[in-house]
Amino acid sequence: MPRLISLKLMMAALGLLFCFPTGVLAACYGDGASGRLGNYCALDKIQGARVHIRTVQLIDYKLKLEGSTNGLGLPSRPAASTVQKAIYPILSYSNNINGGNSPEPLVLGNLVFNGDEEFVRKEGVIAGFGAGLSGRYVHADGKYFTYGVNASYAHSPKYGLGVATTSANLSSINHIKNWWYLDVHANTSRVRKDISDATNSNLSIITSKMFEPSDSTYSEASFGINRYFAESYNQNQLLFGYKTIHANGVYSAFNLTVGDAVENELATKFALSGQIVTQLAKKPLKLSASYSQADGGVLLGVERDETTISVSASYPIWKSLAASIGYKKTDSTIDYFDISTPSFGLQFAAISF
Repeated sequence: MPRLISLKLMMAALGLLFCFPTGVLAACYGDGASGRLGNYCALDKIQGARVHIRTVQLIDYKLKLEGSTNGLGLPSRPAASTVQKAIYPILSYSNNINGGNSPEPLVLGNLVFNGDEEFVRKEGVIAGFGAGLSGRYVHADGKYFTYGVNASYAHSPKYGLGVATTSANLSSINHIKNWWYLDVHANTSRVRKDISDATNSNLSIITSKMFEPSDSTYSEASFGINRYFAESYNQNQLLFGYKTIHANGVYSAFNLTVGDAVENELATKFALSGQIVTQLAKKPLKLSASYSQADGGVLLGVERDETTISVSASYPIWKSLAASIGYKKTDSTIDYFDISTPSFGLQFAAISF
């Protein structure tokens, strides 16, 4: 990386004079931003500055996490392969604990269907535990694999029902040249409830580039293709992303997904999501919003399209505890599938070992 070469020469000339404080890089390595965007930001900020040894050590460590075998040239050599295990508690609200149906009658033209009360969805608080294993393997300079598996179970004391979730992911991260990356991601997840059992998977190829659109503003633009695998259909999708560390320390991210039409299946037409992370009382306040449209569904000859909007906020309320609150609304051309529900939960920091 050209920036790394010039930085090493600069530090040698300065003799690592200790003036640039580590705290100045807080925005670069704050919540939200990817490790490589944080590194791009940090390396730019210390150009031409006298660098504190703690800053050098931090950036060297972060670079090596992203697969740079030499980092800033410090002698530390992290293991090529690392594995981390974690457990975490779960406490949240679910608007469909059992995977059931709407309590309203299904109206299709002149036809009216009343569902069995046994299969009506149930709402309430669920609590449980999850466990996961994650790791990475650096196999060449700027190239590494990440992987992870996760399983959780949350129980509803009110209904005596549980929600079991399992997931797995594998990624190949590759720095090509001059802050261009080419990544391959694969993931799958399964959610089992009393009535439903849903599995979906994704396989994507994404290219991204780090750049500085204006002074002290750092961005990562990405474009890719994704193959989405649902239980009843597959769909090709285009992916666009734009993430930014702003000069005032605010982080923003915007993602757009555009999907192919799938005959006789309700599938994503497009989905737009955004996130802003800012500091409030020296803690990260995360604000998220999304808007999506799905079309192509058909039920007994009646077309089904849907629009979904959601908003949420998350904020740390204690050392290892964050609270979240949100709202989600789905408007369907078939009223039976309309949903309007709040969401809230407590996110506990995982216990790693």
